[in-house]
Amino acid sequence: MKQNNVTTVKRICLLLLLLLSILMTPGLVLGKQTSCFASVDYVTPKPQVIKRALYVLVDETIPLSEIMKKKVVSLLSEWGKPGDMIKIARFSASYRDLYPELVYEQKIEMMPDDGFLFNLSYKDKRAVLACLKSQEKNFKPSFETQLKVSLKALNAKIPKSELLGSLKLLSKQIYLSDKALEKTVLLITDGMENSTVTSFYKKGKLRKIKPRKEISQVRRKGMIGFWKKSNVYIYGLGLMPDNKAYATPETVQQLKRFWEQYFVESGGKVKAIGLPELLLTAIE
Repeated sequence: MKQNNVTTVKRICLLLLLLLSILMTPGLVLGKQTSCFASVDYVTPKPQVIKRALYVLVDETIPLSEIMKKKVVSLLSEWGKPGDMIKIARFSASYRDLYPELVYEQKIEMMPDDGFLFNLSYKDKRAVLACLKSQEKNFKPSFETQLKVSLKALNAKIPKSELLGSLKLLSKQIYLSDKALEKTVLLITDGMENSTVTSFYKKGKLRKIKPRKEISQVRRKGMIGFWKKSNVYIYGLGLMPDNKAYATPETVQQLKRFWEQYFVESGGKVKAIGLPELLLTAIE
């Protein structure tokens, strides 16, 4: 067999192994996750509490380098503890299958109290504990795999970027109904809206916007999202599509002020914005 054929076979095998690691996670990556307590019908555990919820929102038009993609994965390495829930959504523009889409949803259930475990049969107790252990063990690999897949699909050549419409839709569909003690949003985007709502471009270049004027227009058009009580981090703001393009510091600062005000209007709190790099070691 020729060397290039061997390489192709190896790549296919690696891809199948990654897919298998996702499918073997307790519950499905998408769809209703199977609870570790589902098979026990004679003892009722206390309702599970989501301690921390993370929403990773990926703008598919952002031109992240390979180094920046690795940084995103590193920033989220602390996630995957009992009581954690993570959702990954991607978006760009509402055409050619690039509409907002939830691509990953998983949570890790917490250990039940001693009273619940005491009332289980030996067999069921072993099964529940093994399931919880497996859930925690498989969570990080499946999350990191899907995150890498989502970041790999980025395409800076997509002509439109409907951030505002996508964010409003995602806030209603994947955020509002969740009950979590703490909610964190990581928005991965260059922040450059280019849609029928408004455009931050002029003659193909990023223009110097007036944040208050733009927010007023967005408010009038009913495009403010619902991110109440969220801690917001933005990664990649102002990142230009190629090395030759340039945005002045003043232009980027105006862009930053717009997104700060947007999330304040939507009920959130901006914790940090990367211009484009987040100067943090972890998002917790």
